Amino acid sequence: MLKPPPRGLATGVAEHRRDREAGRVVYPVISRRSGGLSLGINLFPDAKLCSFDCPYCEVFPIAPGMPGFSIVELESELGAFLDSYDQGPAPEPLRDICLSGNGEPCLSPHLGGVLDLLARFRGDLPLRLGRPEIVLISNSSGFSDPGVSDLLERFYRDEGLVVWAKLDAGNERLFRAMSGLGAAGGLSFDGIVAGLLAFSRRVPVVVQTMLCGLDGAAPSASDLEDYSALLSRLVREGARVREVHLYTFARPCPSGRCSSLDDAALAGAAAFVQASTGLRVRAFGRSDELPPASDGAA
Repeated sequence: MLKPPPRGLATGVAEHRRDREAGRVVYPVISRRSGGLSLGINLFPDAKLCSFDCPYCEVFPIAPGMPGFSIVELESELGAFLDSYDQGPAPEPLRDICLSGNGEPCLSPHLGGVLDLLARFRGDLPLRLGRPEIVLISNSSGFSDPGVSDLLERFYRDEGLVVWAKLDAGNERLFRAMSGLGAAGGLSFDGIVAGLLAFSRRVPVVVQTMLCGLDGAAPSASDLEDYSALLSRLVREGARVREVHLYTFARPCPSGRCSSLDDAALAGAAAFVQASTGLRVRAFGRSDELPPASDGAA
């Protein structure tokens, strides 16, 4: 049976990978960006399925022969979670239900059915657990698919779906490095940006960006300038950006190529991006959210 984190203090950020073992498709964790307890939904319990191969990815090899995803199993694990949290006093408030896990959620053929189930599950939650947001974390590669975009827009309109859209670079060179696609990767930087722009004109997004050392090199001042310029252009052209999340490498990954930015460097990057774009920028260090860059910049 699914085992939730202890009441009042769920397992910390550094243990996300271990927490996924609490249930094959449902795993409760404490999230920096959610500000507390987040209920993760893994649409790929049997194998990583993603259009990117990011060097900071925390998905370790999965044992062969594992059963694939099923709606029935998801419903069962959601019920086990609800049973556990519906007992005893003062459970940890549930901040969100988050589709992420071992791949890109927009690649799952079950995405529509999962969103339907999560909407019903949220309606069954006890009042003391609140009304958590339903969050989809995407690498932005699926936004050019009309079927995916229409589905997400419908759930934004009907259920208030929140979309966190990845944008790790403001130029082609860094995009190739951070997406792991290399110089000849099939997805283009311009195509990802165009899809993100078209989608965010329809649905507001939280732009999420990893800032970390890669093979010993941190993002340069020029990289930050390109990134800020791209965000500004997207907004000028109609993108609806709710806020920007800058975060750094926090958990083990198979590649071993990444390193965290220290809090000072991350805070400096956040201050620069916020002042350059006028957007609200939040920065998340290895374990906590950093203080706002400046009250007057946004």
